[in-house]
Amino acid sequence: MFIIALNVGSSSLKFAVINADSLVVVARGQMAGIGTEPKLIINGVSLQTYARDTTFKEAQALLWQWLDDSGFTADRLLGIGHRIVHGGTKFITPTIVTDKVQDELDALRALAPLHLPFGLGAMKVTRRLRPHLPSVACFDTAFHATQPDVATRLPLPHEYHDNGYRRYGFHGLNYEHVVRALPEISGRALPQRLLVAHLGSGASMCAIVDGKSIATSMGFSTADGLVMSTRTGSIDPGVLIALMRDKNMGPSDLEDLLYRRSGLLGLSGLSSDMQVLLASDLPNAKMAVDYYCYAAARFAGSLIVAMQGVDAVAFTGGVGENAVAIRQKIMAHLTWLKIPLSQVFLVPADEELSIARHVVNAVRSHQR
Repeated sequence: MFIIALNVGSSSLKFAVINADSLVVVARGQMAGIGTEPKLIINGVSLQTYARDTTFKEAQALLWQWLDDSGFTADRLLGIGHRIVHGGTKFITPTIVTDKVQDELDALRALAPLHLPFGLGAMKVTRRLRPHLPSVACFDTAFHATQPDVATRLPLPHEYHDNGYRRYGFHGLNYEHVVRALPEISGRALPQRLLVAHLGSGASMCAIVDGKSIATSMGFSTADGLVMSTRTGSIDPGVLIALMRDKNMGPSDLEDLLYRRSGLLGLSGLSSDMQVLLASDLPNAKMAVDYYCYAAARFAGSLIVAMQGVDAVAFTGGVGENAVAIRQKIMAHLTWLKIPLSQVFLVPADEELSIARHVVNAVRSHQR
């Protein structure tokens, strides 16, 4: 039996096929370029391109057709796992999706308007295409549900906290994977105080004590914390008020600026791609890289305070795994910590494996 793990973005539908017993990944792929140049990529090889106007719904149907043709038919599937970016305060464990659960999750769309619609939309279509297979929602926010109250508060009047304005944290499925995978990679027990840097297009850091999240750089939204490819990370709210007043910016203008036109792209004026910036000799490209690493190190310091020290650091995510120079620059800011090189690790990201584990546990518990 197999698990299908789905990870949906704004223009891609990533998936993995995973053996339900061994948890070995037997295939990875994606429907990429949806809305521009749709193509099916399996295990890194582009197999087929599709019409430019192919919709997300049609892309999902094409993916399921490939799965059927490849022998991963419904009778051989234990269930389908969905990465859902936000579960609010109610959904803090993987959940088998019913119509009621789907409706409750749809009501949370305002918490992550740039991310939730894609994951929830894909889940709804999948449940319609494969109605007899269990769909399990796995939440990026759930790993951070162990944080103490002081770490989740925003400095606003209490009624705002009660209405959901609080720090949630994200990238939890991959942080969970790092906690599980690091002892296998290092051959040692999980460090008690572990700082993990998830550096990709989106980026965050997490303070993990005894395997549990106690603080993280992202907060209410995925725009908080570290500088990212096109997102600002933390920014003085007074700047936003000034932009509204001086530049007549409304909510949609600010959202576009904060999420799509800032970060590495805005700082460099060249690219949001870290590899492009590292290869460039333009002064603004170097400045963007330096700022990225400086900001990351400053957040590392605050998270180390939350842990009252640090025993090890782990890097993960596309930039964290592939950009040696970035790891070195961030750690150069932290030499005062005197962390031995043997306690700095690289853990390849694998959200789909975390999803598969949750599907197996949820479905088999339900069957019992």
